[in-house]
Amino acid sequence: MLSISKKVSDRSAEGEKRLRPSRRISVRPERQTQEERSEGTQQRILNAAIELLYNEGYVAATTHKIAERAGVSRGAMLHHFPSKDDLMLAVVRAAHERDSISLRAGLAKISDPLERYFALPDLAWEVMSGPSGIAVLEIMMSSRSNSALGARLAPLQAEIESESQARFRQLMHDAGLRGEAINRELANFAVAAIRGFSIEAMFRKDTKYIANSLKSFKTLLRQYQARKDT
Repeated sequence: MLSISKKVSDRSAEGEKRLRPSRRISVRPERQTQEERSEGTQQRILNAAIELLYNEGYVAATTHKIAERAGVSRGAMLHHFPSKDDLMLAVVRAAHERDSISLRAGLAKISDPLERYFALPDLAWEVMSGPSGIAVLEIMMSSRSNSALGARLAPLQAEIESESQARFRQLMHDAGLRGEAINRELANFAVAAIRGFSIEAMFRKDTKYIANSLKSFKTLLRQYQARKDT
């Protein structure tokens, strides 16, 4: 009897252990620094601005709506970007940086230098027709009627254009295409053509038309190279 009672007692003790709630170990998240919080706020504002510019256009992308979409007060937004022009210029810089990263990543996947050069129109189209690319186009077109924004945008856009054209010329050089003057003009043509396709896409929802235009442009590049090699 004693042994049976002991077994019952042991089982009861085991049951109590199983019923006891387990102790939770709380791990406090690391506190962000002021700089990290500030950077996070800026990124939310920039993302909200790009989304509104892409979906609704420049006029509809008011500072009030941008702040609301970013989940910050208008005062907090003005602390980082004192005016809408300041924010629009920051959007252009951020879009260029993001798109450049995407473009370099796409080019890095192609080992053959010549094919990397021929792939540029497709890769450039992907970034320039996306939300950040369209947002920049909205800002560029609005600067025609906003002289203050236009005056500040012009040098920034010239810097971005120079980088884009230098990248294109480098791709041509790596592919063995010579002739600095011709390469420079072709680079100008390529950048303008892709931007033109992006603007066309804003008004024409015919994706087949854009695809055929892009295909024709790539054919021109290959034909140009073929004639140059003969």
